[in-house]
Amino acid sequence: MILESERRAIVETLVRYCSAIDTGEWALLGDVFLPNARVDYTGAGGPVLSGADTGEWLEEKMGAFKVLQHFLSNVRVVQEGDETRAFSYVHAVHGYKGEGGEMRFFDLGGEYHDRLLQTSAGWRISERVLTTKWLRGDVPRS
Repeated sequence: MILESERRAIVETLVRYCSAIDTGEWALLGDVFLPNARVDYTGAGGPVLSGADTGEWLEEKMGAFKVLQHFLSNVRVVQEGDETRAFSYVHAVHGYKGEGGEMRFFDLGGEYHDRLLQTSAGWRISERVLTTKWLRGDVPRS
């Protein structure tokens, strides 16, 4: 059984990921992922990356957006044997300048499925899988 203090620390790790993306503070991702973590964005049309490569890829992809807000909810933390997992809903708002200079927006709704390890520096994600459940709005064409 996971202690409430550990659950709060895990949720803080998940929120730190959202904050890093929304503020562009990419160095914060070093406090989210283990360097050898497996980060799977194929559910949103992206690649599978290592934790060490995730920041650079996100900086490149998210740099096109003028507005980013990632919201987590329905966070469930479970202990399965000696493995700790977290399941959470994500609602991500993306704003960008359209061809005419006007702001355009799209939202992504989905789920994060995470495996976490407790390290001497705190909880870190060892595996993340993003599943997209829905998209709404003006998704930019690549």
